[in-house]
Amino acid sequence: MFLKRVFYASVSVLMLALAFHFGAVSAGAQAPGNPIAAAFMGINNSYMLAITSNGDVYRGGNPQGDVWTYSGNIFSSGPVPTAHETLGGLKVKYR
Repeated sequence: MFLKRVFYASVSVLMLALAFHFGAVSAGAQAPGNPIAAAFMGINNSYMLAITSNGDVYRGGNPQGDVWTYSGNIFSSGPVPTAHETLGGLKVKYR
């Protein structure tokens, strides 16, 4: 009787391992590659803007179904130039 239970337990573990081996796949994304990060609507629905996650800006004429047109990229200007200042320099500047 004990041998029969051990056999069933072993076969159960083997079947679980085989099911995992044949059924396991990598998870795939369900969203598009470039989702909309922000959307804006103008006063009186005069225009609409959509900004994607990579910074592309698209403009639509009205909510009735005009074609969306590419307006540019908000990240295309590059980094903002800054000057490196020390704490002592800031103290002297703002005293």
